[in-house]
Amino acid sequence: MLPLNGIRVVEVASFLAAPSAAALMADLGADVIKVEPPRGDTFRGNAAHMHEGLPINYRFEVDNRGKRSIALNLANTFGKQVLKKLVTSADIFVTNLTAGRTEKYGLDFESLKIIQPKLIYGHLVGYSSTGIDAERPGFDATAFWGRSGVMGLMGDKGTPAIQSRSGQGDHPTGLNLLAALLAALRLRDITGEAQRVEVSLQRTGLWTIATDMQQALNLPEHQPFRFDRSNPIQPMRGTYETADKRWLMLTMHNVPKYWPRLSKALNRQDWEADSRFTTIASLLKNGSSIVAEIEEIFLSQDLSYWAKKLDDNECIWAPAASLDEVAADPVLRDQGAFQTLLDSEGSPYEVVSTPFMIDGVDIRARKRAPLVGENNFDVLQELGFSESEIADLAEQGIFTEDESHGS
Repeated sequence: MLPLNGIRVVEVASFLAAPSAAALMADLGADVIKVEPPRGDTFRGNAAHMHEGLPINYRFEVDNRGKRSIALNLANTFGKQVLKKLVTSADIFVTNLTAGRTEKYGLDFESLKIIQPKLIYGHLVGYSSTGIDAERPGFDATAFWGRSGVMGLMGDKGTPAIQSRSGQGDHPTGLNLLAALLAALRLRDITGEAQRVEVSLQRTGLWTIATDMQQALNLPEHQPFRFDRSNPIQPMRGTYETADKRWLMLTMHNVPKYWPRLSKALNRQDWEADSRFTTIASLLKNGSSIVAEIEEIFLSQDLSYWAKKLDDNECIWAPAASLDEVAADPVLRDQGAFQTLLDSEGSPYEVVSTPFMIDGVDIRARKRAPLVGENNFDVLQELGFSESEIADLAEQGIFTEDESHGS
């Protein structure tokens, strides 16, 4: 048994954040039906230069594995009717359309809970579904990274603003949406009533820097600031370059415990009992006076040398790993962080697996992402449409961009 066996999810969403939540529900056993426009989710064409001529877009796979796809023209009256019938069979509806577009297509919560009184409605937005930004487009780079305050704190003092990585905010927001949907599912089972959840990219970004935000809200005279390498607050929490142009991160907050260990690792035993550095208060006061020496020491040897020294002295650290190193990491491999699926032509490829586990439950991606409209016929048959009725609907243009039957 999987936790979401018997649960049907209907997804009307594109790009990464909302689809990633639905993909994780598929990993958990849900039947996820992705409703796409006839041309497909726009993200299918992302980075087209990297998958031109291939049967697969590897970026698209991670957020759409395990789903079924039905292509519907929602500008077509019959297309909208088919979607409404599909919703009547659903437990969960997930969308990232703006509030205005959900109303345009009759996909707002108030409309859908009439036809499915026990529906869990999950709305992912950039900023909010109400107010002045309700229709403002929000990607993770703008809403999660920029406007939440994350970007303003990243990087070193005096350096240009840092650009986020692809999906960096989408996937945490997808996890946030998953948590909200599962909580709402539990609440529906208790009350028997439809539930609506809303998750925003901006507020998820805010949650990731909640520790800094707490300081900003309550200690305005001590506003958080970007790291200053020339004047570090705590030299045992920071990045250092090695002789082979690699970087490592130290994170040791228990100064009395870890300062002697770091001193030994750096071959500076004379620092072990130096009262300027042996307590958190003294290190905060005096640490900046030796940070240049620490940097010089790390620059004297390659990363492999420091890896052994730091491990031998039980310091808390990590390398700035390359993606090749992450892919080969034996710990991740042993955990099943990557798994192999087969593409539409039967060739194997790897995908990042579910980021959590439950003892005794086989939670993982089950199959590749669907092709656009790959499951049109099967899904409509499950809804009770006969072969002739499906053929008639196709003639009416529900599977194409033809809007001649639009409302």
